[in-house]
Amino acid sequence: MHHARATLREQGYRLTPQRNLIWEVVRGAGRHMTAEKITAEVNRQLPDVNVSTVYRSLALLVDLDLIVETHLEGSTCYYEVSPEPTHHHFVCSRCGAVGHFSDELLAPVHEELSERQGFAVGQIQVTAMGLCRVCQTAEAQAGPLTDAHHPTATV
Repeated sequence: MHHARATLREQGYRLTPQRNLIWEVVRGAGRHMTAEKITAEVNRQLPDVNVSTVYRSLALLVDLDLIVETHLEGSTCYYEVSPEPTHHHFVCSRCGAVGHFSDELLAPVHEELSERQGFAVGQIQVTAMGLCRVCQTAEAQAGPLTDAHHPTATV
């Protein structure tokens, strides 16, 4: 179960079948998932697991820094395995495509906060909203764009 099993045990938590499966679903997804989608996947193998169990398990996995909770659009929360190295997101506000950019781009922010402001940065989460290349091109051509036209949509 990756390093999650060791982390749970070190912190005094049991590795329940539900936690294990929730972790495996998020880890195996390779994309951002909502709690509802995670629940649907978990229910394929454990039909009695409800969404509140999934939310509690996700909250624990987030607290243990095994999973990252991100708000990519509106108030919807998305979950993914904690990335190494840390990355941030850009989201197309038209088609919903999600991309990643490196934490290295935020080096000046880290420097400003730590060296000039005396603030010990624990974590920074950035989500940039805008239009992807495909949607910019479509907008420039004034043609309608559907999800089927977008090859990189990952949400």
